[in-house]
Amino acid sequence: MCTVIILHGLGRRSASMRKLARALEGAGYHTEVLDYPSTELSIKELVSLLEPLLPKDKKLHFVGHSLGGILSKKLAERLEKPQRGRVVQMGAPNFGSEIAARAAVFTPLMGPALAELAPHEGDAKNELDLGAIGGTAALPAYGVITGIEGENDGKVSLKSAWGHAPEDKRLALPVTHILMMQDRRVIAATIKFLQTGSFSGLTG
Repeated sequence: MCTVIILHGLGRRSASMRKLARALEGAGYHTEVLDYPSTELSIKELVSLLEPLLPKDKKLHFVGHSLGGILSKKLAERLEKPQRGRVVQMGAPNFGSEIAARAAVFTPLMGPALAELAPHEGDAKNELDLGAIGGTAALPAYGVITGIEGENDGKVSLKSAWGHAPEDKRLALPVTHILMMQDRRVIAATIKFLQTGSFSGLTG
């Protein structure tokens, strides 16, 4: 039985991922939903904090929402190849987000990771089996407030959410950033990707 490491987003807690965890357990996976101090440390520091908590000598899948998706990718990259499972990112700001730059004034409250999520070019492509889910439910007019252009979930653009994931491992769904990890379509897509490495046949 594979273990799925589940990571919440910035400013959230593990409770936000419990519905997803229950669904994964129903699909036959063992899950570990990790809490971490998302508003207190940098991304690098969070990775260093979480890495020792990972089960040893087991194949690990990762599922992460928003900042948790960024951390999932970085943690999976640190594993030896035989231990690497699949990674599913939900609304992860792989290229950052314009709203993070606009919210920089809240860095003292939201922590150093927020500043690191301002728009950037993203990490280089990697060898992970990674699937990326992006939301498209934000109204176009909302972009005046967020500064995000094109399809987005209200906080992260579809382009950023997809990052460097291969075209056949990308999925767009009409969901919002805040609630996507609890959406039945996102949950079903996550299970399908962990089982098959593909979103084939799924549409928004």
